[in-house]
Amino acid sequence: MNTPNNNTISQFEETRFASTAMIIPATAARAVGKRKHLFLLVALRWCMSETRGFAVNSEKPQRVAIIGGGIAGISCAQELATNPKFDVTVYDTGRLRPGGRCSSRQPGDPTKDNDDSDAFPLLSQYRVDHAAQLITDSQEKYPQFSDQLKSWKEQGIVQEFPQGSVFQISSEGKIEEITGQTFYHGTNGMGELAVSIVQKSGSFHLEQDTWVSPSSGVRYQKSNGTWKLQAKGKVLGYYDKLVIAHNGKCADRIMSKTPAKDVHSLLRVNFAPTVPAHGGKKMTLNSLYSLTVVLLSPSPWSKALPNDFICGFVNHPQLRMLTCQTRKYPKRDGDNTHEVWTVLSSAKFAKKYKAPQEFLSDEVVEEVTQMLVQAVDETLNLPLETTKSVLENRVQLWGAAVPLNVWKNRYGFLYDSTNNVGVAGDWLIEPSIAGAYTSGYMLASHLNKDSENQDSNSTCLGLEGSFERSESVKNVGIASLS
Repeated sequence: MNTPNNNTISQFEETRFASTAMIIPATAARAVGKRKHLFLLVALRWCMSETRGFAVNSEKPQRVAIIGGGIAGISCAQELATNPKFDVTVYDTGRLRPGGRCSSRQPGDPTKDNDDSDAFPLLSQYRVDHAAQLITDSQEKYPQFSDQLKSWKEQGIVQEFPQGSVFQISSEGKIEEITGQTFYHGTNGMGELAVSIVQKSGSFHLEQDTWVSPSSGVRYQKSNGTWKLQAKGKVLGYYDKLVIAHNGKCADRIMSKTPAKDVHSLLRVNFAPTVPAHGGKKMTLNSLYSLTVVLLSPSPWSKALPNDFICGFVNHPQLRMLTCQTRKYPKRDGDNTHEVWTVLSSAKFAKKYKAPQEFLSDEVVEEVTQMLVQAVDETLNLPLETTKSVLENRVQLWGAAVPLNVWKNRYGFLYDSTNNVGVAGDWLIEPSIAGAYTSGYMLASHLNKDSENQDSNSTCLGLEGSFERSESVKNVGIASLS
């Protein structure tokens, strides 16, 4: 098992301008002088041309905007940044860090400006993965991701789950260890995966807490073939190429008024807990609730589960996964007064009790908490009384959660060469972190290769194919594990 590197996150926050990957918050980026900004870029690209094997490019780099700072977007940026012919900027809505579904809350994280700073006095002391809980390796299917995982292991960014700590829990409460498969998680949280890529990569910019408006944030400029991006009424820049690295209604709306009609047609989305066996005609996403609760230790749940239990896939009408975050990330001071658990709901439950995800009412939070806690009690054959023992709870609705179908097109990405726009995401390969990473990598590899061949006419790729149902997601309900 790798030795945890407990300083990774803090070092990332303190040295964000020391790394060759410059992380620029939206407000700070606009304040950087143009001459200073250009000097930094030229210096960084000169260094990259010496070490990355690309020929020195005397022409002005092409500007690339990537909308979405999840694993697909960050992977794409990482690979593009090895090429001095591209100047890459990632726009991410994450308030504190990139990562998308692969994100974590860290101890001491500040709350939103409009939140009560004392809203979560207990949960704020703990590290919590509130979405993706684990990753697996598959060298044969995803060699590039496997290489990245190997690098993470060598750096101490990820570590294996201890043997005998991941289980399958049946609807009747039967608890069986999952054998024959190795699972990993971030040493300091799943969000550390994206953070580490930003730290170690070449010259690309990351603007956090930036919401590119779905209605007017992206406009194609017919006069010069560039893409204009803006947020909150302010122009972010003009870009030669655009990459959409997220999905859901926002991606659909962003491309709806552009000339890239074939790309937009594939970004149109349907929200449902299931998809037809033939795969359907649209990208289909489910929704999931993520509930995190604090209980006194030892809790009824820890007493009912094996001593080595950390994470379990649950087959229950209302549940899909249960994780003990305090066993996954024990406090350094050895304090075990509390237990922190994360419960991921089923898609059918989330659809039935769906509410505006940005503004969950107190009534919805209370109802969802009670029902999911009781569902865990029911699964473990316990009295339905653990709700009374909840000291603190936090509920998040993961509105655009997991793709239920995959667009099979042989490429793993979309690229419209006529309008210079590409798309990357796990829905183009496999609904998993490995799928997202590979899609971003493959799109960037295509753009890098295309930039080196001056005589070729780039063609549209990936736009022809068909949707196929993900059998793994159908069976697991969370994401593919293959």
